[in-house]
Amino acid sequence: MPFKLFDRYIIGIFIRQLLFSLIAAAVIFIIVDLIEHLDRFIDKNVGFWVIFRYYGYFLPYILYLVLPVAILLATLFTIGGLSRTHELTAMKASGINLHRILFHLLFIGILLSGWNFIFGETVVPYSNKMNKDIYRYHVKGIKSDKAGRRGDIYLRNQPDEQVHIKYYDAEKETVFNLDWQHYDKEIMKQRIVARKALWRDSTWVIDIGSRWTFYPDSSVRRQFTDMTFSDLGFGPSDLVKVQTDPEEMGYWQLDSFVTRLRDMGGDPQRWSVELAFKTSMPWTCAIVILLGVPIAAHYRRSGVSLSFGIGLFISFVYFGLQQIGKVLGFNGALEPHYAAWAGNLLFLLVGIFLYWKVEK
Repeated sequence: MPFKLFDRYIIGIFIRQLLFSLIAAAVIFIIVDLIEHLDRFIDKNVGFWVIFRYYGYFLPYILYLVLPVAILLATLFTIGGLSRTHELTAMKASGINLHRILFHLLFIGILLSGWNFIFGETVVPYSNKMNKDIYRYHVKGIKSDKAGRRGDIYLRNQPDEQVHIKYYDAEKETVFNLDWQHYDKEIMKQRIVARKALWRDSTWVIDIGSRWTFYPDSSVRRQFTDMTFSDLGFGPSDLVKVQTDPEEMGYWQLDSFVTRLRDMGGDPQRWSVELAFKTSMPWTCAIVILLGVPIAAHYRRSGVSLSFGIGLFISFVYFGLQQIGKVLGFNGALEPHYAAWAGNLLFLLVGIFLYWKVEK
């Protein structure tokens, strides 16, 4: 078999298996999620078209999540199929070793890693927002005119300032029940309380409010109307991002928010972990290939069911380790990048070891 024909043959098998595995994994994911939420859909009398739109917007995120699983299954099916039909043995006898097969699959895996990152930066944040909006409107019963209102926001916008907002209307860029406090160490020096504040011309305009100034032996309270404040230390984008899920933000948007939160004196630990996972997750697509090739080559007589079982077991362990890393990162036990990359590095080392031991 000429090398060019061999290359097309291997890549063709892998792509076919990948498409099959991707569709199967996505369908299983949707069925499991539908069973979990079916009683809520029925209780709220959610129509078929709404459910169809809900899963239509959910699909990009599902594909983003299950792509590494599909790649692992496709690798196991491809190498396992070649082993069962003795094609792998014939290739080795013709001078084509396992290195060449791994090179082709790893190249595809790296391309898919890049594609998954770009896909997760462009399509997934928008589709996740639309998916969550449908769930809020039709399942939770939140009215569309109140959907933009986020409740009980706490900010430490400067090391010596803190803010509590009862709720924020993102569509109207309006803050309700504002409580802004300024401290000198542990002593409160100023406090502003307002019923409502509007974002106008890059400043906050408070319609009716009170301002307290505290002195060592007294305090002064002044009421005001329609007063402009440009030094409260936060803007609409800060309020929106605090209440936005990481899945609804791309890498650069989340990175900007983490920087802003750190500058404001807040604790960015949880958000930093989510940011680190946005770079580590796509590389899973390439790492699982390095893991799957030696496993499939070792179990030469394994059937489709065994390959499927091995693939699911590895996937559960892999994603389980990633969730453990997230929890350790959220708790501060691990630095964000260590938490995000620990699972990848472990499976990378296991994959290299297994590939070194398997017969080439």
